[in-house]
Amino acid sequence: MNKHFSRTLSFVICIMLAALTLCAGTAAAEEATPDFLGKPFPDFTATDTEGNTFTLSEALKNHEAVLINVWATWCRPCRREFPALNDVYQKYGDKVAFIALSKEPNDTLEVIEAFRKAMGITFAMGRDEGRELFNYISPEGIPATVVVDRFGNAAFYRCGSFTDARQVELVLDTFLGDGYTETAVLTKIPLDASTRAFPVSAARTVYPESGNYRKVLLSTEDGDTITGWIIPDDSVRLRVEIAANDYVNGITLLDVSGERSKGILDLLDQERGVFVYDLAMPDKAAEYQFSYIWLFDKVSGDDPNAVEIFLFRNEEAVDQLIQVFKAEGETREITWAYAEEEVKQENAPQAYTIHVVDQNNKPVPEVMVNFCTDTACVPNESDENGTVTFTGAPDVYHVQIIEVPDGYSWDESYEMYTTREYGEWILRVRKD
Repeated sequence: MNKHFSRTLSFVICIMLAALTLCAGTAAAEEATPDFLGKPFPDFTATDTEGNTFTLSEALKNHEAVLINVWATWCRPCRREFPALNDVYQKYGDKVAFIALSKEPNDTLEVIEAFRKAMGITFAMGRDEGRELFNYISPEGIPATVVVDRFGNAAFYRCGSFTDARQVELVLDTFLGDGYTETAVLTKIPLDASTRAFPVSAARTVYPESGNYRKVLLSTEDGDTITGWIIPDDSVRLRVEIAANDYVNGITLLDVSGERSKGILDLLDQERGVFVYDLAMPDKAAEYQFSYIWLFDKVSGDDPNAVEIFLFRNEEAVDQLIQVFKAEGETREITWAYAEEEVKQENAPQAYTIHVVDQNNKPVPEVMVNFCTDTACVPNESDENGTVTFTGAPDVYHVQIIEVPDGYSWDESYEMYTTREYGEWILRVRKD
């Protein structure tokens, strides 16, 4: 996709979302060091939508931390991060108290409660009366999140939405457990350094996993193209693949129409060892009968390897997208056609290949791993590129890390199993 078509596409995205990443007046920052960090956070009391009283000091009596989120019903980035916050609350609610307070004067408790039910949110929500919290922590914009630690001090601040649940967990894990004995200010989301393995392929791609779906190509007169699929069903399971050189901590799937974003590791089907995403197609009464998926590296900024696909309910939806492009200034002729059936190349892997990297995506040589069956283990060491290649007979191998170089460590309880077929994986260890 060339730059001209990309600019036009950005207009289409903005129409669908009203704003792609931020709502009006909102600033996002990966790092922030406001004056209140590290200091006692003012005690406050709020009434939630169910009539319960929430007081910060009371919440800290039986929780290790409190997460405070300031938002508004009109804020699309706020809406996009709530599913992630809710997922984390389901896991951490016994340790961390959650409260989300709207700064919007028109968001009455009745409006907020309707929003909460529609979104399926299970933690407390209420109003930021007089915008006191907003004015204290985030006059720049929303969503804004503060974590108050067990000592009553503001220990983390973020202006801008979380991309996925794992980001929230990495923040909260900093303040939990017996090892947290004094306030430690956190100014950015920590990198995920846990020992993990995940599959990789020759290239980054997104496509329907199965079904009677047809691939289409939208083309301009000078050869620029956009890929799409006609999906007549109400939902579709998408298969997501990433490349071996992708930075896993940064790869994000953005479902623009559904206003959801997911980190790639949130999409891992552990049992099958593949990445999948279940997408609900637009309701037949919706204004736009197409969905847009963007798979990109949120860390690299302008990602040249980003994957963009449209999913259409029918042929008319393809024509609808073309009209939107035209309305937004695309002057070239755009046509579309069904793509010819792809001929699959016989390029199956001929070995079990494991790329050992650290949390910064740097290769780690001299890592010793065992490929084990029920009867024997075969040791292999990663080379200078961090790569282990094992050409044993196809089987389900239990891969065990048995030694890492000085300065690295791994979660010794972690277990990895290959598929029976040859394949390729990234295995992450921790640089201490």
